[in-house]
Amino acid sequence: MSRSVDVVLFCVYTAASVAGLIIIKAGLAPAQAAWQVASFLGAPTFIVGVGSLLYIASFLIWLVILGRNDLSVAYPIAIGLTLVFSTLAARIVIGEAVSPARCLGVLVIFFGIWLVSRT
Repeated sequence: MSRSVDVVLFCVYTAASVAGLIIIKAGLAPAQAAWQVASFLGAPTFIVGVGSLLYIASFLIWLVILGRNDLSVAYPIAIGLTLVFSTLAARIVIGEAVSPARCLGVLVIFFGIWLVSRT
């Protein structure tokens, strides 16, 4: 049971963190443009705020994960998952380029997550 709870926590952490980062990244340029003309309460600011709230939520979930797991296991898994899925989301959602070397790096990270999580 504890293992399945940890898997769910890591999945929710990763989803909230990646979604927050992607939303912030996508909304930041329009928000900065709005802020340049002193428009602080429009849709772009709201979008950045939603992304920030998701990112903060991921941090709160991280605290729960950290309380339940060894740091030497939790940190590599959490960072690896967020690296992999933020790279994929950046490619799919906001169209960033992903080179073959990055794809290879993602595979290496997945292998590392598998090795660390075997303990």
